[in-house]
Amino acid sequence: MSKTLILIHGRGFKPPREALESLWFAALRAGLARDAAAAIPAFERCRREFVYYGDESREVLAAAGRHHDAALDLADLRNALTELRALPRSKDFRREHYERLPGKTPIKEFLADVGAPALAALHLEGHAIGRLLPELLDYWRGAASPMRRVDARLREAVGTALGRGDDVAIVAHCIGSVFAYNALWALSRGAAASPDRKVALWLTLGAPLGDEGVKRRLDDAGVEPARRRPNNVVAWLNVAAEDDYVCHDDRVAGDYRDMLERRLISRIDDARIYNLAVRYGRSNPHNALGYLIHPRVSRAVATWLGFPPIAP
Repeated sequence: MSKTLILIHGRGFKPPREALESLWFAALRAGLARDAAAAIPAFERCRREFVYYGDESREVLAAAGRHHDAALDLADLRNALTELRALPRSKDFRREHYERLPGKTPIKEFLADVGAPALAALHLEGHAIGRLLPELLDYWRGAASPMRRVDARLREAVGTALGRGDDVAIVAHCIGSVFAYNALWALSRGAAASPDRKVALWLTLGAPLGDEGVKRRLDDAGVEPARRRPNNVVAWLNVAAEDDYVCHDDRVAGDYRDMLERRLISRIDDARIYNLAVRYGRSNPHNALGYLIHPRVSRAVATWLGFPPIAP
């Protein structure tokens, strides 16, 4: 069976597609080389699809008055990956190494943990999410949002791979996990759904899917209970980094327990990690490269490729 790895990025300004795609695959490759080198040939052979919506994000962020230096940001991303690749052992990703990072602070995650319930009670969470994740707030406008263009791209990538009978894994970072959830639900509950074609592994990184405000706005939130939740995923691994404020509610297994109870999925696992990425001289626990190169992610990908690594 051929394998297809589908990846979708997260929030914020992004480099051009080719540059970002190269960085993501370099991070995954480096993690595999460190933890499961035997899986590298299989990784190079598998079909890889990178779902990019950086142009749409740029449009929304620019309309919100936000700016960034594209050349400098790409250079800093490359510097971050260089530093991450210099960590030669899986055990270098432990707490003691994270605690030594410059500028490390839990304050953003703390504020998200404390503030989210109060904001939800006051029906203000949309405003708060809009400040943190403006692209997601725009996405919720529906068809009028440029962010909704990503839906068709994801459905095509996943649907085509499943239609070929491929063994499929999806890696989604940040708000990409929300888009992936909606695409999976649409593919499994729509008119062209095929119940015997399932994604083998769904890997979410720094995902806001546990947030109450986000859960209430998923595309299946308003449908009858019997049609809620995707039913085309075998296993879901949710990886959340310490101090990552985007995934402040870092455990999804409880939030989506009904998927297990209704036998829509075989397993949902949560993993807590330390993201060692440094951006502009400061710890950045939400950074995608820090997630992609982490041993917990590389081991999950290696296992899907058929080369489970030996635990350290």
